[in-house]
Amino acid sequence: MRAPRVQCPACGRPVALMPTRRAGYGVIHDHKRDRRALVLCEASMRPLPLAQATAWQDALPGVAPAPAAPTLF
Repeated sequence: MRAPRVQCPACGRPVALMPTRRAGYGVIHDHKRDRRALVLCEASMRPLPLAQATAWQDALPGVAPAPAAPTLF
């Protein structure tokens, strides 16, 4: 399962948003600015709204898409 991706506010890299108990929010997954660095990026574990996600999990194969929500017009 792929988590939603978001641009890190500190380093600008696309990183995963891990789900939290708070509805509509996720926490930036721990990541490093440099692969060989021992220090995490300062934006690690920062909560962000899921509305800022740039990519979402792909649909599961063989599962019908959810019906569209009814609208007023």
